[in-house]
Amino acid sequence: MSYTIYSATGCTRCKIVKQVMKERGIDFIEQDMKAEGKEAFQKFYAANRKAIFRGPDGVEFPLLHDGEVIRQGIGASVAYIYSGMKLDGFFSVGTLHKEWVDGIHVSGGNPAYAAEFIEVLRYIKNTNNMKLQLDTNGLNSAILEQILTENLADVVIMNVLGPKELYGQLVGKDVDLAEIEKSIALVTKFPEYKFQTTVAPVVRQDGDISYLTTKEIGATAKLIAEATGSMKNPYLVKLFKPKECKDERFKGVESMATEALLPYRTAARSHQVFVEIEKA
Repeated sequence: MSYTIYSATGCTRCKIVKQVMKERGIDFIEQDMKAEGKEAFQKFYAANRKAIFRGPDGVEFPLLHDGEVIRQGIGASVAYIYSGMKLDGFFSVGTLHKEWVDGIHVSGGNPAYAAEFIEVLRYIKNTNNMKLQLDTNGLNSAILEQILTENLADVVIMNVLGPKELYGQLVGKDVDLAEIEKSIALVTKFPEYKFQTTVAPVVRQDGDISYLTTKEIGATAKLIAEATGSMKNPYLVKLFKPKECKDERFKGVESMATEALLPYRTAARSHQVFVEIEKA
């Protein structure tokens, strides 16, 4: 297998991924897009544009390619070097810069590979002094607990998807509500944390699709209060973005205006006093 890493001069994340490969005795070719590898990167990008994330600040480096698979960003690249595709779901392309690494999803991967996931976090944080921002929806609480025990996260954002009675539907499978409540409680023990809920569309029992109601967001805020024993948690109520949704059923849902979130904030503040709404 032949590896190519597309990097950028001065990219700390690129240096870390190259370091991992050297430590593991993996040969690779480096193409620095700001130096002699510019033309090679342009050809690679043109051929794989759909598979490469480009944000407001440009392409996130490094890009790792083994001839078949592309992995982008420090987390996904290190995870692939460590464990191949086993850790897919735990990592995606991040948007933070400098010493911060995000795009780390505690609930996104297979818990059978928890040990490998934790090993990657240890390497990025402890070996390279990076700061990690993780997210969770409450699943894989045992992994979250181990991350807390080992002090492997600086910020944790929990997406509390909705009230208890809708949680399984919003996740897309049956859930143990005790596990969700455990995760909510654990999140508050990290150095910095935040809860957030997207006012998402739901398929109702009669088949109709409608957004979560203000009452349901109020019940979600109550769930947080009951699990944490506090009404003073940072809590953000977010807009649903149909164009970014992967579920075809919801792409045609009419977008909600920012002002429409105001009644949701009022409902949530009955149980969480520090509620803010997302700005468009």
